[in-house]
Amino acid sequence: MAKAKYISDFERDVMRIGAARGYKAPQIARFLKRGKMVVYNHLKAMESDGTLKDLPLCFVTDEIAEAIGKANRA
Repeated sequence: MAKAKYISDFERDVMRIGAARGYKAPQIARFLKRGKMVVYNHLKAMESDGTLKDLPLCFVTDEIAEAIGKANRA
């Protein structure tokens, strides 16, 4: 049984951006306030179905990647 709500499309985009920018699953999970296994599982699923490289617009990607970095430095 799931512990929290389902992963949204925005959260999937954040995972894609984080992975593309070299962030590890625990760092992405910390930013999303999700468990690291949730992020690991979704990254693996997106990689297997070929959607891991589908990034949103570049200006969105840059801002979210910067926010992930800030969240992990704090």
